[in-house]
Amino acid sequence: MKKIISTLMFASTLAFMTTGCSDKALPNSRIGSISESYTGIVKAVEPVQVHGDGTVTSLLGMVAGGVLGHQIGGGAGKDLATMGGAVAGSIAGANADIKNAQRITVEFDSGKTITTVLPIDANNPYQYKPGDRVTVFITGGKVTEIR
Repeated sequence: MKKIISTLMFASTLAFMTTGCSDKALPNSRIGSISESYTGIVKAVEPVQVHGDGTVTSLLGMVAGGVLGHQIGGGAGKDLATMGGAVAGSIAGANADIKNAQRITVEFDSGKTITTVLPIDANNPYQYKPGDRVTVFITGGKVTEIR
């Protein structure tokens, strides 16, 4: 059990270390890609929440819950507490992977209207309101940025 926990802790640490921090980090897939841009007016904004797949947060929660549960009791009770903590941590971690986002409807100057959902995060910190004049960037059929 100690080997499994050590391996999981190492893997989660490695995942954090390889994650870059940048104000406008773009994936490698954007290199050389062509984006179209359209200008228009924001017509409506609705706050929403987006659920991620929860894989990393669930794994981290499982490790933390297992470690905390392992601190309780002794013998078979300790094993049950470890397993219970791992299960509870996994569930809590999966639920932590919820992001705030906004559903934005934009009417382009051409008259065409689109609606998209963008997370509110470091790559998209803007919170729009009806009447804002914006430029919408579309790459590969998806809205990649609004500013």
